[in-house]
Amino acid sequence: MSKAKLPQRSTMIVLAAVVAIVVGIGIYSRRDTIFASKKTVAGPTSVIVKTETVRPDKTIADKIIQNMSVDAEKRVELLPRVTGRLLALSVKQGDFVRKGEQVATLEHDQQNALILSTAAQAASARADTEKVKAQMLNAKTNLERYRRLEKEGFSTKQQLETMETEYTSAAASYRAAQAKERQYEAEAARVQSAKDDYIIRAPLDGIVLNDYSLTPGAMISPNSPILDIADLRRLKATLKVPESKIFIITNGMPVLLKFDALPGETFEGSVTRIDQYVDPATRTSNVEIALDNEKQAGGRLRPGMFGQASIVEKQFRNAITVPESALRSSEKGYYVLLVKDGKAEMREVETGVRENSRVQITKGLVSGDEVITFGGNNLNSGEEVTAQN
Repeated sequence: MSKAKLPQRSTMIVLAAVVAIVVGIGIYSRRDTIFASKKTVAGPTSVIVKTETVRPDKTIADKIIQNMSVDAEKRVELLPRVTGRLLALSVKQGDFVRKGEQVATLEHDQQNALILSTAAQAASARADTEKVKAQMLNAKTNLERYRRLEKEGFSTKQQLETMETEYTSAAASYRAAQAKERQYEAEAARVQSAKDDYIIRAPLDGIVLNDYSLTPGAMISPNSPILDIADLRRLKATLKVPESKIFIITNGMPVLLKFDALPGETFEGSVTRIDQYVDPATRTSNVEIALDNEKQAGGRLRPGMFGQASIVEKQFRNAITVPESALRSSEKGYYVLLVKDGKAEMREVETGVRENSRVQITKGLVSGDEVITFGGNNLNSGEEVTAQN
């Protein structure tokens, strides 16, 4: 039994020796790394930061910013004056129309018949007037003849008075016929004008925004729109400005417009109207701005497009600005950290306008200063830094 255990004990000794050798080799191979790590921890560290060299070459503005949507300055929803069945719609959505162009027609057969009837009555009245006029002129001629005869003694006074009565009656009949003629002509003109209510014409140059999917045969009433037409050359938007800002705004003041559908592009409009009252519910006044769609956007903008309007209160050119991430606060105010000779240096500053995550520095920095914009949140003045501009 003791002899059988001998080989097993030898194997255990060999395995233990092998494990000891492997561990020793591992420790030896990592000795430089361990010592180097200890040296690094023990030595001073340099914080890596991002910096920006400031220059007085920025333009920054104080703005009133609001969301808005635009509409056409001139936009008309066409409604008929009368009720009738749609006979024809000569334009469709997207078409361009000229002012005065016939765009729709309602059935007007009865109106045509009425026009013919009143025209005939007016013509008959004119004929009656001519007939009565001839009778009046004849009576006038007889009157003048009897006046001469009465002077020469060939006619009696009674005969002259009879002629005067006939002329007076004929003149009165003529005036009555003229009045009746004017009455019928006015009625004919009214009926003819009423026919225009069945002929729909474009009130302005523009684009058909909506034809309401109407088809001939549809019954139309004065409450039923036929077409929506807009002149897209000039657009407008209305902003609600707080009363505290209303006296800052003046007519003609520039307005910067951005639209969600056209990211990265900015268009310039101007203030065209300022309401002269303040809404007591919102403490705001309406300010209308206008935009030349053709010149500013090449006609690409459309009514209903959503975006953001910025009214420029003040604008500062050649300003020194820093990112908001560079600005730090303390009990005394604001400060930034600069990089000077490889070390951080604290500099107190005074701020001005903020715009698009940048802050105007009105005091404390000069051109060429290297400001830390990122990293080193716990840095103190005098600590070593490695800058990445």
